[in-house]
Amino acid sequence: MSDLEQNSFYKYLISNGYYFDKQLIENYLLSLKVKPFEILTGNSGTGKTKLSQLFAKFLCDNKQELETVCSTSVKVGKSDQSGGWSLSRKEVTDFVPILDVEKDKLNISVDGIESDNARFNLNTRIFYGNDDIKKYLSKLRREDPNQRVDLKIKINKESDSNYQIVPVGANWTDNTNIVGYYNVITEEYQPTPAFELIKQAIDDPSNPYFLILDEMNLSHVERYFADFLSAIESGEEIPLYGGEDKLKLPDNLFIIGTVNVDETTYMFSPKVLDRANTIEFDTLSAFDYMENNLNTDDFKGDVGYLQSPLLDNGVSKLNIVELKEILSTISSNGRNLWDILAEELTLFQNALKNSNLEFGFRVINEILRFMVVSWRYENSPEEWNNWERYFDAQIKQKILPKLHGSEKAIGSVLKELFNLCLVDTNNNEVPRNFEVTDENSKYITSAIKLQNMSKVLSDQRYVSFIN
Repeated sequence: MSDLEQNSFYKYLISNGYYFDKQLIENYLLSLKVKPFEILTGNSGTGKTKLSQLFAKFLCDNKQELETVCSTSVKVGKSDQSGGWSLSRKEVTDFVPILDVEKDKLNISVDGIESDNARFNLNTRIFYGNDDIKKYLSKLRREDPNQRVDLKIKINKESDSNYQIVPVGANWTDNTNIVGYYNVITEEYQPTPAFELIKQAIDDPSNPYFLILDEMNLSHVERYFADFLSAIESGEEIPLYGGEDKLKLPDNLFIIGTVNVDETTYMFSPKVLDRANTIEFDTLSAFDYMENNLNTDDFKGDVGYLQSPLLDNGVSKLNIVELKEILSTISSNGRNLWDILAEELTLFQNALKNSNLEFGFRVINEILRFMVVSWRYENSPEEWNNWERYFDAQIKQKILPKLHGSEKAIGSVLKELFNLCLVDTNNNEVPRNFEVTDENSKYITSAIKLQNMSKVLSDQRYVSFIN
């Protein structure tokens, strides 16, 4: 059993004093498997940035230490009497990684004889600190003091941070604040913390890395992020400043954008929203937060699968034929799930046609991929009757975020979408005040969002998903 299967991210959050809705955490983690780009929106102070930071730390805390081994050979000489060797400049250069390690915490081996009591003296002498090595060297000196032995130094150290929080500036007009630029004065490339993180991810493909763009819409996203949007979608390389070199985004890099909405920020275009899962953070009531009045039971599905963003991330590349092969094997209440999803997606697509907000192949594919990873998270049952909970999440994350406009433009659309979220979609009468109950709602979180949007539209005559 892996560390991630033993430890729960949800419990980790609670132990650090952070409380989030459990389904929100599931949606966040499942979305990472489908697309390496998420937008987190909500009021200031609801934990958007903190969630991504804590998940990165959680993964880092549960990752095994990296072992670095430096190898050379040294002459036996009188090492049995002096207790060690003086190292050459080249050897010291080779051993640079150990210079930031406590000098009495080294593990070494001499011709395979281990010592965990070695120490490194910064005047370039190394002392082995082991009687077995001393006896071995004494024997070799009697045979031939000029012969050499193999010396290996092992250093266990944690990897560098696996995330970087980058505050977006209001003056960002191109991607140089992320990928850097060529400095004509120094004639060298000037990297950024974000660029260094991307390089780190490239060099360590077996572990996930998180680039967190804080207040992503403080500037026009398309101005500084267009290359990234294209690269995430196409897999093509990003030209670096000057155009000579290029950067390919690695599969283990996840980009998380946080969004605050006020008079200083810009709205996202459909191009941006189409390419992300948009997850809304609700404000936790003061009473529930202070009294810890929350369900602290752990995740119900496959925890190891859920908490390993690189596990099964090949789902993000499944095409429509491959998705059909998987989802057609699942039934729900005696019906084929593939047929059910086709009908549901068509209903929502048709509801958006008149407002020119309908979605295309990209959104359909990503919703279906999310349904696949959700099914696998719930241990791949042949009969899956909990699919509505995850389809509900995708309505809210992939379909509703592009909604914006006046009463005339989207008033009737909100009503039609709300009806589709009800249990009985044959009833064309919208409940008074868009009333939402557990009994009348099939997709309850989406219904509540539409209820709130309808109220804002009634009060202000204009509404968008992110406000």
